[in-house]
Amino acid sequence: MAHANSPIEKRAPYIRIQSKWFKNNCKKIIDEFDESCARGTTIGGNINDKRKSDVFLYDIWKLDLPDFQKVVIYKIKEIFTTENKRYHYDLDYSSINVQFTRYKVDEFYEWHTDDAFIATHKKHNNVRKLSITCPLNAGEYEGGELQVKLDYQEEPRNINIEPGDIVIFPSFTLHRILPITSNTRYSLVAWISGPPWR
Repeated sequence: MAHANSPIEKRAPYIRIQSKWFKNNCKKIIDEFDESCARGTTIGGNINDKRKSDVFLYDIWKLDLPDFQKVVIYKIKEIFTTENKRYHYDLDYSSINVQFTRYKVDEFYEWHTDDAFIATHKKHNNVRKLSITCPLNAGEYEGGELQVKLDYQEEPRNINIEPGDIVIFPSFTLHRILPITSNTRYSLVAWISGPPWR
């Protein structure tokens, strides 16, 4: 089947899968990244009231990654490869970015999409097409729900998350993380890009 290169073509609004590997390695991922976090910014590098969280961001091209971080990217690449069989998007598998995110009490990320045309995309002539989110400690915090806004629904949809769940969705999907009310929410998010939509 040919790759789809139009965001208008109908595809699943999101896919939720269970990953045994991520479920078994959640604590190790948190331990690996937690100390590396810095204050998160919005697209364009701004810190404002739209987002409050700490992050650690790296990409597939970083040559000095520890072995475990390389394994994380490899596992995410496997998921993108498998789940893109449902989307059939034209993807560049060398474009994967991974972000570890830490939300503390009262922190959040307001409505946004992941596909904004920022300087990196302009330089490489690509756009983010698929996104992944993987809450690493589901059940250990309160609040912090992942919501998506689908075109055909008036109300946002809460996506129920179990430990080891991974949610995949088109990067142009409007979504948000509600404020944390208790404890700390840890998650991995990742994006993969491809040629601009036609």
